Amino acid sequence: MIVFEHVTFTYPQSTQPALRDISLTLEAGDLVLLIGHSGAGKSTLLRCLNGLAPHFSGGVLSGNVRVNGLDPVAAKPQVMSRHVGFVFQDPESQFVMDRVEDEIAFALENAAMPPQEM
Repeated sequence: MIVFEHVTFTYPQSTQPALRDISLTLEAGDLVLLIGHSGAGKSTLLRCLNGLAPHFSGGVLSGNVRVNGLDPVAAKPQVMSRHVGFVFQDPESQFVMDRVEDEIAFALENAAMPPQEM
């Protein structure tokens, strides 16, 4: 389950929030299409979902976000990566390896999985 309760997020150096008072609840199995013009906050909403905002982007988040009962701000990104995946608009920009097997192994290594379990 994903829950946003009155979530507002403002990036550093910004005077206006990228998200303002967002509330929504998504149950397991829900299919959601998130659309909007450039700058509407789609990516910011997803970054709040997996904890990239504010962990890596900085900024101020108010309100509550829960993913399967976890708070992405309090949980470490390594923990949240087990619950939330994120593919950016240009997926090729986030690949770091040339072979699929190496790319998958890289992700598992970053999740601290022992080599014998891979």
